[in-house]
Amino acid sequence: MKRIFLPIALSLALATASCGSDQPEDSLLDEVFVVPTAEPDLLPTEEDLRDRFEGTVTDPYDLLVGTCFNQYTYRDRNDLLAQLTTAIGCTRPHNAQVYAIVIHDAPAGAPYPGEEAVNGWGVLECYDRFEPFVGLVYEKSELDIGMITPSRTDWEGADNLRRISCYVFSRKHLLIIGTMEDIRL
Repeated sequence: MKRIFLPIALSLALATASCGSDQPEDSLLDEVFVVPTAEPDLLPTEEDLRDRFEGTVTDPYDLLVGTCFNQYTYRDRNDLLAQLTTAIGCTRPHNAQVYAIVIHDAPAGAPYPGEEAVNGWGVLECYDRFEPFVGLVYEKSELDIGMITPSRTDWEGADNLRRISCYVFSRKHLLIIGTMEDIRL
């Protein structure tokens, strides 16, 4: 399974967004985004992570729509970089929130179409579902789109996983506090 951060805006400049409230935008940004504390040292094993980081360790495929989560990078026993995902309550600082889950439209038993094809299809589906969740068009948002996509092994395995999880995260890679549903930010 692959986790993909996909900036899909054509422009690097961020457009300002109307929040639809009496609060100045800067005030709302300060309430929603927080600067992460210093990155913890990379740890040698996943077992060490379980006691050190917040949230419940979970398989990224188990994240449901609305679930807030963190992703941690660590070094495994072979000194290779690995990732760990934890589900966490949205009132706590977190990296991202799942806003849609889509199932690839390839027929059952179809061969893996390749990473580029899966990602291209997923980007379009996630983009279409962004505004209904956030309440603002992607191009004007402070949020970006990420995806958890099936690998070839997931796709062709016994479970034939075709699921793509769409999630939002801060364009500036800040931590988020609260749900992003209807945030209009």
